[in-house]
Amino acid sequence: MAVRGALRLHASAVGGVLSRQNIKAAAVPVNTCLVQLRQSNGVLVQRMYLSAAAQTKPSPAVTEKVEEVATTTTKQNIEVQAKDSKPKTSPLSILRKDDYHRPDLAHFRAGAGKTDDVEKHVKDDGTVGLYTMPHPIWTQEEVNSVKINHTPPQTFVDKLAYRSVRFMRWNFDLFSGFKFGKRTERKWLQRIIFLETVAGVPGMVAAMTRHLHSLRRLRRDYGWIHTLLEEAENERMHLMTALQLRQPSVAFRLWVLFAQGTFVTLFSAAYLVSPKFCHRFVGYLEEEAVKTYTKCLEDFDSGRLPLWNEMEAPPLAKRYWNLGPDAMMRDVILAIRADEAHHRLVNHTLSEMDQDAPNPFQPGK
Repeated sequence: MAVRGALRLHASAVGGVLSRQNIKAAAVPVNTCLVQLRQSNGVLVQRMYLSAAAQTKPSPAVTEKVEEVATTTTKQNIEVQAKDSKPKTSPLSILRKDDYHRPDLAHFRAGAGKTDDVEKHVKDDGTVGLYTMPHPIWTQEEVNSVKINHTPPQTFVDKLAYRSVRFMRWNFDLFSGFKFGKRTERKWLQRIIFLETVAGVPGMVAAMTRHLHSLRRLRRDYGWIHTLLEEAENERMHLMTALQLRQPSVAFRLWVLFAQGTFVTLFSAAYLVSPKFCHRFVGYLEEEAVKTYTKCLEDFDSGRLPLWNEMEAPPLAKRYWNLGPDAMMRDVILAIRADEAHHRLVNHTLSEMDQDAPNPFQPGK
């Protein structure tokens, strides 16, 4: 039929009588042929598929395994959907739980970064502070008996260290604005966070320097490294506790980066030249820290810090200093001040000792 239609179309074209009716009449058999050919091909493919499926039919064990995998995948999909359907917990709702410390959220979240960043640092999952070195656990009598005292400088090195600390203290109070205006919880947190990022440097630098000296000279260290590392970690835990209450801004972090880079460089060079100067310097630095935290306690007692007066101690502080379940923020400041007084004693003592003398301070004492 297709051939006959084509011949008819050719004859019409040759005869010069090609018309619309002739084209339609000739195309009908061709279209019919194409449809039939398409249907026959579909039937042929279907038969081939069924034949192959019959020849490669899986065994019952394979079928059972496939069904098991499909069931497991379905369960996993259901679990994922259920997990995604749960309402996400924000950092603020985390702090409303009984297991977490709850400060005045509007005040302490000012200047916070992204939500994920806040949640990462503020959320306490119970593991922060567990992996720490031995450190003193203070009694109530010990934390309340800390006094402001001063070791008078005797030598040129002592005087240089003391004047350096006083110069740094005066400039920091001036440019940080601590001397001006009302001292609020916000201002105290900014000061504590910044100072603790610097205070954790000397112990680590001194311990690293003595460690490398011991390796290079093939000689023992006489126990100094452990005490210095303990001091560095203790200062870092002060910082971690403060970060439970507030996350610094980007500008604040840049200042910390600049201060740490500068101080690490200068202190490392100074420790290579004169370890006695560095330990005396840290001793005077800790004297100023005791003054700072004593002033903070005075602000507690005078009613200048109403939010902290009613604030429970962060769980991290309770674990690290072994505080009672009803410990308050004032108890945290008392423990930090006791730590600073201990560092004051340690560094003044090390400054007066020979560098190869045995360390008189036992671990955690």
